[in-house]
Amino acid sequence: MAVPIFFDRYRDVINRRGEAAARTPETLLDVDGRDELFYIPFEHVNSAARLVVVGITPGPDQIALAYRTVSSKIKVGLTNEKILAEAKKHGAFGGPTMRPKLLQMMRHFGFSELLGIEREEDLWAHRSDLLHATSIVPHAAFRRGKPFAGSFDDVLRTPVFRESFERDFVPSLSMLNPDALYVGLGPTPLAALDRCAEQGLIRPDQVLGAFAHSSTNGGSQVDVYLGLKSIDALNEKDPVRYRSDFLLPAYERMKAVTDRLHAAMKAAAE
Repeated sequence: MAVPIFFDRYRDVINRRGEAAARTPETLLDVDGRDELFYIPFEHVNSAARLVVVGITPGPDQIALAYRTVSSKIKVGLTNEKILAEAKKHGAFGGPTMRPKLLQMMRHFGFSELLGIEREEDLWAHRSDLLHATSIVPHAAFRRGKPFAGSFDDVLRTPVFRESFERDFVPSLSMLNPDALYVGLGPTPLAALDRCAEQGLIRPDQVLGAFAHSSTNGGSQVDVYLGLKSIDALNEKDPVRYRSDFLLPAYERMKAVTDRLHAAMKAAAE
């Protein structure tokens, strides 16, 4: 089963209005009461990728970057396929906070060595062929006008979001490299990946675990996750204090798995 492509439906309005078309009635993909799903041109699947990073749903920065990229690439005459590839490359996990913090976590665990590249930054440059960035709700999900940030159980309970998960995310797994490694950004994507592994859609050993979510709203959780800041050092009102039950075990899982992969690579090279 292939991932459905909605680009033809929205191409003209993005061409005419550019970034201004984002999150408007013209680009509303689905709605059910308080829950809205807006189109984002992220349908491209990088089937050769060796690393798959999975978020909950594209946020405002990613939406803006994707629409801006599509508008500019239409104007220079690229094919739809190339436009979608460029939108994913430039928009996925973009923004002033998200990508730098994501790279910080990748460097901490030595992802450049695991992937055989010089720098983690290359995944968004000349080695973008190795990365597939996606979300369990691949189109932009909003609840009461704010980016959806609920649990995976909440996704499954919400018809609009569950449909996108089953229609837009699940089919992409069969299109990806059967040996690709998966990383979730936070507990919601990790729960989704573990469920997909339980259902045989991917192998359990492909799921490395989870990073802390690296968005602006994530606050200090990346620092806590990496051990750069202790829970006790946080302000009493910092919501990250209540995420330690996930962050600390998630770090230990990622550390154990990546250490094992590094050791296996070293042994194979000897």
